[in-house]
Amino acid sequence: MRILHVTDHYPPVTGGIELHVADLAARQEAAGHTVRVLTSTPSRAEGRWSDDSGPVEVLRARSLSEGWRTGTSDVDVVHAHVSVVAPFTAPVAAALARRGVPTVVTVHSLWNGLGPLPTWAAALAGLRSAPVTWSAVSRLAAGQVAPRLRAGTSVQVLPNAVDAAPRASTPPVHDSVRIVSTLRLAARKRPLELLRIFDRLQASAALPVELVLVGDGPLRPRVEHEVRRRGLGHLVTLRGGVDNPTVRRILAESDVYVAPARLESFGLAALEARAVGLPVVGLATTGLTEFVRDGVEGLLAHDDRGLRDAVARLVREPALRTRISEHNRTVPSTHTWPRALHLHDRTYETAVEARPRTLREVVAP
Repeated sequence: MRILHVTDHYPPVTGGIELHVADLAARQEAAGHTVRVLTSTPSRAEGRWSDDSGPVEVLRARSLSEGWRTGTSDVDVVHAHVSVVAPFTAPVAAALARRGVPTVVTVHSLWNGLGPLPTWAAALAGLRSAPVTWSAVSRLAAGQVAPRLRAGTSVQVLPNAVDAAPRASTPPVHDSVRIVSTLRLAARKRPLELLRIFDRLQASAALPVELVLVGDGPLRPRVEHEVRRRGLGHLVTLRGGVDNPTVRRILAESDVYVAPARLESFGLAALEARAVGLPVVGLATTGLTEFVRDGVEGLLAHDDRGLRDAVARLVREPALRTRISEHNRTVPSTHTWPRALHLHDRTYETAVEARPRTLREVVAP
């Protein structure tokens, strides 16, 4: 199948959507599909550069009109990836769908709590009324998207996936506990709130604790300032953006993973930690519930105080920490790439079958 991914989010910017789309495209190409990516992300961004080498062709549009002019005669299906507002992807996908190209739209964010913004954004871009097949990355996200679409519109679930191997063994109980979080240092991921939670935790923890933050982003200067202001320099390590092997080595050497985001539609980084073998602590109101059951793969809380209490419990109860770690290390996650690729293929087939009989040729929505 000839697949065109359309996205506002793509490397060299780092983040869950960016990494997922790049990984998905590469794996589809390896599986025998012909894959291209159309993105508004420039090849140089946030101090990084992408040379776009590899089998997947990357088209970097400098304007919306350039995206609209993308040829589709050699495309079997368009897969658009959107968050809340997608100023490039939404109008381009709507236009391509109205040209008669089978189009799948995947929502990678939670829409509740944002008022009418997601609905207005989709409507203004022409996406809400376009003949597309809707999907989301989790059941939670799908349940929030469906009520904002036209009555009777179904939303399929296309979850993320990882291929992280479990660590060789669970670290032995020792005199300190290493807490880790891999996250983009941006407001949506709440790194500053995580620092506040950790500060309260370390002041009352039964054992010495340390925090390792892996990732980069626009809030890094503020995070560094907050670490200094709170006098946590000896307990908090900022690793910045590192490659996947380094991320997995850091995870394998850690004891507890914390996901502080409230608007987490899935939680790809947390899934990776769970696959490696760490207990995951996160919020019960997020997409982490796709792969974390309270007391089984980790602990779920309802607010920041609950997050702190959950981490504190894992710190002071090594038996609980070890039990969850061993479960995660020895029981594979169901969110694997073979399963994900199968679900994508099936959704693409649904979009092709739902292609309108009468095609309307449009230049813009």
